[in-house]
Amino acid sequence: MIKGFQKANRKEVLDLINRTVDSTPELQSLVVFFKNKDVLFKEGDSLSYLYLLLDGSVSLTHKKGDTPAFEVLKLEPGHFIGIVAFNTGNNSLTTATSLNKIKTLRFSQDDFEKYLNQHPSLRSPLQQLMMSNMTERFKVNLELESRLNSLNHTLEEEGAELKEAYQQLEDSHQKLVHQEKMATLGELVAGFAHEVNNPASSLLRSSESLITNFQYQSDKDPLAKMFQLGLHSAPLSSTEVRERMIQVQKRFPWVPERSMIRKLAQIPDEGYIIIESFRKKISIELLVQQHEAGKFIHNIQLSSERIANLVKSLKSYSRQDNNQAELVDIREGINDTILVLSNRLKYLNLELDLKDIPKAMVKLGELNQVWTNIIVNACDVLPDGGKLKISTKEEGDHAIIITISDNGPGIPEQLLSKIFEPNFTTKNQGAKFGLGLGLAISNEIVRQHGGFIRASNKKEGGAKFEILLPVTNG
Repeated sequence: MIKGFQKANRKEVLDLINRTVDSTPELQSLVVFFKNKDVLFKEGDSLSYLYLLLDGSVSLTHKKGDTPAFEVLKLEPGHFIGIVAFNTGNNSLTTATSLNKIKTLRFSQDDFEKYLNQHPSLRSPLQQLMMSNMTERFKVNLELESRLNSLNHTLEEEGAELKEAYQQLEDSHQKLVHQEKMATLGELVAGFAHEVNNPASSLLRSSESLITNFQYQSDKDPLAKMFQLGLHSAPLSSTEVRERMIQVQKRFPWVPERSMIRKLAQIPDEGYIIIESFRKKISIELLVQQHEAGKFIHNIQLSSERIANLVKSLKSYSRQDNNQAELVDIREGINDTILVLSNRLKYLNLELDLKDIPKAMVKLGELNQVWTNIIVNACDVLPDGGKLKISTKEEGDHAIIITISDNGPGIPEQLLSKIFEPNFTTKNQGAKFGLGLGLAISNEIVRQHGGFIRASNKKEGGAKFEILLPVTNG
């Protein structure tokens, strides 16, 4: 009966109900008219009446939270209004508003049962309409559920895409920030190198001039000999100085000042012979001063050369003046990085095994960032005396491998697969191993060079990073 209940059937049933109402005074008392935009009942109301729409249209709306109300269903003649709340006794989930002038048949619970019993001719048509209404509502609910599921699925997909897009944006932002920092660092390094290089070069030239001037003196001149001894003297440890001071006090008992004894302790035995031979002609203070002058100029020369080498390594390390790939020996960048990080490495046992490798077409400045990030992470966790090993080797005819390993605590196995992810860090989690944001950038740099980076733990303990790079000539 319900399966074939179409719009034409509903019209026939409505015609039958209208004729019955027109011919039955009792039913005419149940007819209620509403004007346009009248509210029959509101969402949340407990319904005492059931309405059968005989003419006009009604909108059922639902409001959720602070959002505007939206239309759930539009009812036409032949539909019951409030049928679900009326039958279940629950409060209405919707608000019913007339869209124009409407005509309804209004039943209370008692009226509905009463008129069905008193007018058997209405029982079948009303039951048909009611079953038809319930079936249509069920279909609408199914359609809404299907649409909701589809929307949820679409939202989940769009959410995943948005999350991925945001992650890519964040990654790009991190890279841009890093590149900007490196560019700024390069400019600072270039300016610093220029400013430091000039006075360092001046010091080196001045020390060389002083050495040249003293070399013109006669080799038989005791003052010149003492200067030359100081110029080529080797530094002594504190223990060696203390032991030699005891010998000096015995050999030169007539020297009372402890400061002079300390200076004498740093003079080689050949100088003692000169002092003993010429002590009556030249004061010991003057001879020692000549030795000190040679030693100081030697120190100035060594420091100036170190500054010059450091400036050269800084400029080579940053490579900001040339961001293009070039055919170079990667070991040059590793050595530059070690020199730049010498202050961090001075308390570690550094082992280098840099075997001969072919030159490769790379951006050396970018790769230097890779070595820096890995070495600094190792320095963060290794105690004084910890071991850090860096090695290079050729892998077949078309690749090279750079290995950086330490004897630190290693990397927890559950984190090995995460350490190259952007924004992953353990440094702010109280961890006993150093893994910073730089590893994600290092991984990206190596990948852009056509290689890959792999992290693992050594059997004997400690972390190991292996970087494989292809050998290309252009």
